[in-house]
Amino acid sequence: MALDRTQGEAFDDLEVARSYACRAPYAPAMYEFLFDLASQRAALDLGCGPGKLARVLAHRFARVDAVDPSLPMLEVARELDADQHPNINWIPGHGETAPFEPPYDLITAGASIHWMDHAVVFPRLAAAIADDGWMAVMDGDGAHQPPWADEWLEFLERWLARVGRPYDEQRQKDVESYLDWMDIEGERGFEFPFVQRVEDFVECQHSRATWAIAKMGRDLADEFDRELREVVEPYAEEGRLSYTVRTELVWGRPRTLRSQERLQPRSGAKAPALFTGFTT
Repeated sequence: MALDRTQGEAFDDLEVARSYACRAPYAPAMYEFLFDLASQRAALDLGCGPGKLARVLAHRFARVDAVDPSLPMLEVARELDADQHPNINWIPGHGETAPFEPPYDLITAGASIHWMDHAVVFPRLAAAIADDGWMAVMDGDGAHQPPWADEWLEFLERWLARVGRPYDEQRQKDVESYLDWMDIEGERGFEFPFVQRVEDFVECQHSRATWAIAKMGRDLADEFDRELREVVEPYAEEGRLSYTVRTELVWGRPRTLRSQERLQPRSGAKAPALFTGFTT
C-alpha cells in the first residue's frame, strides 16, 4: 500500500521544488557506506526530486538514472546540477511506468517510496536490479532531537490539526509498508552535525507536502512561519541553528511478492514521524 498520491501532487509545484534546496543533506557517511556496498556501474534513483541523492551518486557511478514525476522538480534538478554531471539521466515519470535501463547495481529512494504503488513498482525493481545489486531506502533530513524538540512537537501537532491532518497511526504504517516488499539485509543510522540559517529552516518546511504554500495559502503560511520562528529563534546563534541530522538507511533486495510477515521492522521509525515522515 502507498499513501494517497493526490497528497503528493503538492510536489508538482515550482515553489515546493525550490524550497527543497533548504533541506539538510543526508549524512555524508551514508554515501560512503553505499559506495562500499555496491558496484558502481549504474544506479537508479527513484523520486529523485531536485537531485539531492543523484548528484552525489554521480560522483562515483558511471550512470545514474534519476526518475521523478514532477517536471518542476526536474527543472530545479537541472538548474542545481548546471551540467556538472553529464552521467545523470533526468527522466520524467513515475516509478511504476518510467523507462528503465537495467541492470542497476544500486537502486535508491529517499522520502519518496511511500508515494508509489508497491505492488507495481517492486516487481519492476526486482527485475531491474543486478544479481549482486542492492536497494537502499533512506529517510531523515530534518532536525533529530534538537534542543527545541518539545516546542517543535507541540507546534507540529497544533498545526497538523489546523490543516486537517491530525496524527494517524495508520498513516505511519502506510509510510513503512514498503518494508513488506523487501528482503532486508540490514538497517543503520548515520548522524552528523549541521548548521542552518533560521530562515532556511523555516523555508524548508514548505518543501513538504503538508506545508506546501499552494495548499496552505499565503496568509496561513505566513502565520505558520511567524510562529515557527518564535519556536526556534531562542535557540539560534547569530541567526543560525545547530542541530544533528540522523539519516536512517534500510537496504536489501526488492521482492516480486509482498511478504505476509515483516521480516525485520525498522527500529526507531516511529520516533521521528512527526518531524519528517508524517509531514513528508
